Amino acid sequence: MAERTFGWVQEAYTISHLKRVVSLFVQGSEVNQCLRTHKIPRLIRPEHGRDIFLSELAAGEIVIPYAHLKGKGVLPGCTRANSPCTGIVQAALPGQTKEYQSDWPADSYLRWAISVGFLEYDGAKDTCRLTESGRLFASAPAGSPKERESLRQALLSSPPVCRILTLLDENGPMTKFELGSRLGFIGEAGFTSIPQHMILEGLAQTASAAEQARLLQDTEGTSDKYVRTICSWLKQMDWIVQEEKEVSGRGQRGEYRYTFKQAYRLTLTGRRILNYISGSSKLPRVAKRVPWEMLATKAAGRDYLRNRRTFLIQYLLHAERTIPQMLAFLESRGMTETDETVEDDLKGLVNIGLRVRRTRDTFRLMDEITGLSIPQKAVQTGKDEAADLKDRLRRELTHVDHKYLLLLELGFDGKADRDYEIQTAELLTTELGLMGGRLGDTRKPDVCVYHGDWGLILDNKAYAGGYSLPIKQADEMARYLEENAVRDVRLNPNRWWEIFGAGVKRFHFAFVSGKFTGGFKDRLENLSRRSKLTGAAVSSEALLRIAEEVLSGRMSYEQMFELFGGNDYVHGVS
Repeated sequence: MAERTFGWVQEAYTISHLKRVVSLFVQGSEVNQCLRTHKIPRLIRPEHGRDIFLSELAAGEIVIPYAHLKGKGVLPGCTRANSPCTGIVQAALPGQTKEYQSDWPADSYLRWAISVGFLEYDGAKDTCRLTESGRLFASAPAGSPKERESLRQALLSSPPVCRILTLLDENGPMTKFELGSRLGFIGEAGFTSIPQHMILEGLAQTASAAEQARLLQDTEGTSDKYVRTICSWLKQMDWIVQEEKEVSGRGQRGEYRYTFKQAYRLTLTGRRILNYISGSSKLPRVAKRVPWEMLATKAAGRDYLRNRRTFLIQYLLHAERTIPQMLAFLESRGMTETDETVEDDLKGLVNIGLRVRRTRDTFRLMDEITGLSIPQKAVQTGKDEAADLKDRLRRELTHVDHKYLLLLELGFDGKADRDYEIQTAELLTTELGLMGGRLGDTRKPDVCVYHGDWGLILDNKAYAGGYSLPIKQADEMARYLEENAVRDVRLNPNRWWEIFGAGVKRFHFAFVSGKFTGGFKDRLENLSRRSKLTGAAVSSEALLRIAEEVLSGRMSYEQMFELFGGNDYVHGVS
C-alpha cells in the first residue's frame, strides 16, 4: 500500500495550474480532450503507460491510480531535466523549459488538489477521483465569482492556510521565517524553520545583492517552504500582499538589521475572510479538512502519532476536556501518555491551524472537522523506541524548549545535515547562551561555541545507522584543530577561527550524532594523540540532557566543558 502525505504542500504555486489538474478529471473538458488527442499520444511512450492513460481519461467516471497521475520520477540514466514524461499530471502542466512538468511539481499539484477537497483519494486502492466541489471549480469560468467562491471554500478548509491568516492578523506583517517558526508540530521532523537571526547574520556577511537573494531563496526549512507556497495562493486571492519589513537580530558580531522585501501583510479582503475562520451568524465557519496523513509527516513512529492526534481531535470535538480526561481517554485506546506529551500535541494542533479554546483547565476544539479517520493500514498501535524516548524526554526537559527534541530525529536523518547543524547551534547559543554559532560551509567546522576561556569545535554527523568516524572525517577534524592552533591564513584563508573570542585559550572537540558505532573511543584517542587536544562523542539525547542540567543550575558551564574532554562517550545526566 502506497505511503502518501496530504495536507502539506510545497512548490505548487499557480491556481490556474491547479485548475488544469482538477479539470483533467472532467470528461470532455478542454484539458481532458487536449491530453487524449494531443499531449499524451505525443509525449508519453507506450512502455510508460500511454494506452492505459488514454483509456482512463476516456472513461465515463474517471478514476485514476495516483502513480499514473504523478509519473515514475527520474528514470535510470536520466536527470530530472531530461527524464521523459511518464504521468498524466506531468503532461497536463507546462514546464519552464519543456512541454511537461517533472514528477515532483506534478505530485505537489496533485497533493494540493486532494488537500483542499477538489479530488478524493482512496487510500486502499491508491486512486483519485473528482469531488463535487472539484467539479464546480473546474466548470467555473476563469476569474469569475463562481471560481473565487470555490477557491475560498477550498482554501479555508486547509488548516495551514487558516494558521497563516490568523498569525498575520495577530502579529501584523511577518516574514516567511517568522511564520515558519510557528507552523507545525513542536520538535518534529518535517516542520523545520531556519532561525531568522541566522539569516540576518548570513545576509550581513554576504557582499552582493545577488548573493543575498540566493541565500534567501536557498536557505529554508520545511515549514518555511510551506509558508512560501501558501502565501503564493493567498496573494492570488488578494487576501495578502507583500511589503517590506525591517527586522533586527543579535548575532556573533553584534546587532544585524535587514529589510526583507517579501514580508506578508493582510489586505482588507483578507481581514474580511477571517470572519469565515472564526464564524458568525451571517458567515458560518468553513469545515476544516484534516487528513489523517497530515498529523505527522517525517516523525519517528508517525502512524502512532497520527492515531494519537486523531483520537485527541475526535475527543475534543464533543465537550470541554481536561488533560487528565484526555489521558484517560487515550489510555482507553491503548495509549499511555504524559501531561507534557498531550500539552505539546495541543500546541501542535493550534500550530497546524485548528482552533483550540482553553478555558482555565479545559480545552475544546472549535472547528468542524471533515475527512479525518484512521485507515485500516494504520496498524501501529504502540510507540517505537525513538518516539518513546522523545516522549520520556518531554517530561524531563522542564527548562529546555521542546522544539529541540527535533535533534533526536535529525541525528538519524542523513539528508538533514544542515538542519542538524542549525538546531545544534541554536540549542547551544540561543538556549544555553554560549557565544559562537554555526559555520557549516566548505573548509569550516559545523559549529563552534565558547564561554569564558573554553572553546568547543563540533562536527555534526547525521547517519541512519549510527556514526563510526571514518579516517577521512577524522582527518578533517584534525585539520580544523591544527588550523585553530596555528591560525595561519596560508593554511585556510577563510579565518573561521575568528569566531572565538580573544580570551579563549582551552579547546575541546566533539562529534554529535544520533548514535555511534564501532570502536569510537579508540578513534577519539587516536585523534587526541594527533592533535594534543581531548574530545568526546555526544549523542543528541545526551546533548539535550546536558542542556537541561545547565539551564536548571545543576551543572556549571565549566563542568559542561569538562565533560567534552574525556576522549569518551558523553552520556549526560539521567
